[in-house]
Amino acid sequence: MTSVRAVLLDMDGTLVDSDASVERAWTTWSAEHGLDPADVLAIVHGSPPAPTVRRLLPALDDAAVAASAQRQMDLQYDDIADVVAAPGAPELLAALDRLGVPWAVVTSADVRLAEARLGAAGIEPPLLVTVEDVRRGKPDPEGFRIAAARLGVDPEACLVVEDSEPGLASGRAAGMRTAALRGLDGDLRITDLAQLAHLLERACVRPWWCDAVGYQVYLPSFADSTGDGWGDLAGVTAHLDHLVRLGVDVVWLTPFFVSPMRDHGYDIADLRAVDPRFGGEEALDELLDQAHRRGLRVLGDLVVNHTSDAHPWFVAAASSRTDPRRDYYIWRDPALDGGPPNNWLSHFGGPAWTSSPGTGQYYLHLFRPEQPDLNWRNPAVVAEVDAVLEHWFARGLDGFRVDTAAYLLKHPDLPDNPAAERPFVVAGVTEAWKNQEHRYDIHQPDVHAIHERWRRVADRHDALLVGEVYELDPVALARYVGAERLHSSFWFGLVESGWDPRRIVTMLDAAAAASPELAWVQSNHDRMRAVTRYGGGRLGRRRAMALHAVTSLLPGTMWLYQGEELGLEDGQVPDGAGADPLGTAEPGQSRDGARTPMPWRPGPGLGFTTGRPWLPDGDRTEAETAAAQAVDPGSPLATLTRLLRTRRAVAHRLADPRVSRVDRGAGITAYRRDGLEVLVALGDGPTEEIALPAPAVFDTDDAAVTPGRPRTGRVRLAAQQALLLVHP
Repeated sequence: MTSVRAVLLDMDGTLVDSDASVERAWTTWSAEHGLDPADVLAIVHGSPPAPTVRRLLPALDDAAVAASAQRQMDLQYDDIADVVAAPGAPELLAALDRLGVPWAVVTSADVRLAEARLGAAGIEPPLLVTVEDVRRGKPDPEGFRIAAARLGVDPEACLVVEDSEPGLASGRAAGMRTAALRGLDGDLRITDLAQLAHLLERACVRPWWCDAVGYQVYLPSFADSTGDGWGDLAGVTAHLDHLVRLGVDVVWLTPFFVSPMRDHGYDIADLRAVDPRFGGEEALDELLDQAHRRGLRVLGDLVVNHTSDAHPWFVAAASSRTDPRRDYYIWRDPALDGGPPNNWLSHFGGPAWTSSPGTGQYYLHLFRPEQPDLNWRNPAVVAEVDAVLEHWFARGLDGFRVDTAAYLLKHPDLPDNPAAERPFVVAGVTEAWKNQEHRYDIHQPDVHAIHERWRRVADRHDALLVGEVYELDPVALARYVGAERLHSSFWFGLVESGWDPRRIVTMLDAAAAASPELAWVQSNHDRMRAVTRYGGGRLGRRRAMALHAVTSLLPGTMWLYQGEELGLEDGQVPDGAGADPLGTAEPGQSRDGARTPMPWRPGPGLGFTTGRPWLPDGDRTEAETAAAQAVDPGSPLATLTRLLRTRRAVAHRLADPRVSRVDRGAGITAYRRDGLEVLVALGDGPTEEIALPAPAVFDTDDAAVTPGRPRTGRVRLAAQQALLLVHP
């Protein structure tokens, strides 16, 4: 999209919604000639009337063809009453004008009809190429070439937007890239013109990840295409349109690499290969191709604090103290009493050291014993991971979420950690781990040099690096992001919080002020789902949606965890049916409830699988499925989709990343950024009535409020109701 210098649009069905009038005219014409209208309507789009008449009535001579074609055109001239702009057309044309991108209409209609239809839709193109210019019509590419020449733009820099196969073929033959509507196969597949406007704005105005919407796919539980009960890459490909309709820009896939699956993919045995259980190499290639055709970016999961003990590096390293790979990992002799070298602990319980009998030393693992930590003070490890990054960027990945990004380096002397003065408040670790001050095993200051090195690699590929840095202090977290370090990092303040409005607002204020590169997240695969933490049921869903409205305004990236768009609570997993290794060590910390399969549709397997799922389905109800919510305008899915669509429509008003709190009266929390403002009632009762300071274009509680039908006047917010306002 960054190389697009002009946009060439078809008219009928693409820029204006005239299909009904076109089909009425051809239906009348068919009746006059005794033809089946269904046969006629199947071929009439994308070609002038005369060639279509000749194809349908080959026995006619030239004069009769011309007369019949003129009759068909007269029918169309007389019927433009219901011609309107196609969905998203005003947004696209406004975006092209803002961006200074020239555009033209290229149509097989004649100039009189084109001007009438465009005028009826309120559209006046700067350049109009009609059948008078190109008499052969589509799929002849001449019309698009003429438009490019008149605009003074090379054909390779033009984007053709079409809704018919002949039109797409014409654009390809002209040497141009294509964007296709109606589910057709172009270089880009778009749902409507507003999506194209959004993609152009993001490509031309700022880095593509700024103010993007991200979506985490936990691969084992998203969608199974084979019936083996285990989610896979083809399952993701099959549901890409769900993500597009929702309003997602970036998809993060949890690890798909070759793995023994002792930690569901976070124990990697080959950093450059796709595990067959996820579909193998071809499944990834197909996913990347289909995602990119839909304008989606795809991130992998960079897990390089450790590998699997089945990785060839570790197998070699464990074989001998003199093996060339030995220093790829961290080895130490036993303590004087024969025990572990220091008091460091594993996240999953017990010491962070395991004895390797073959060599008489212990190796370090901050997670499971089957996940030995790499030695990031070894330049050979640094070079190996550089090559891994280059490999996947060349394959088409658009970046990485960086697992345990602050864990990579350990203090070189490996001293004991002191006891914590106050236990850590984070979830997802054992109680023993919380009671240490992790001064020497994680968050070493020289880890920034590694991130800076990766940033140089990523920037060469226009790729994104998002850190998992478990630092709740946003000021400290901001040190990990910036011009030379990670592009972004998740801020987990909301993930670690229950429902406490005062505390939430205090945390949001601090995080919004700390850095515009932070990423906003309420849930992930390692923590209890937000709806559960916020009280569960309808109340929990309202609270989570209110915070989605707030974070949609904040600078950075807004991330959703799969199922969050459905307002899911933690799924129910019976005792003994779990799979989380942390839950095995400490049942109260199990993450299985957040990982139960995605409920796509009612019925056995919930559309996730035709077999037995690897985790129980969580006792989901029909109302929690994506299929049920897609037809319910009041569902969490419909509401969040409205929010993200509205955000896209007004995103050009968010040039300034600075956020300020605004006083709008008791019980109302208000943030303003540039020309937009969000009002939300985080308390459990209604607010006082106030006069809206600007028109509201989104309302969590009223689907009728849109940018085209804003709300003005006075309002009393209900508990957890949120409004998005646009200031003049």
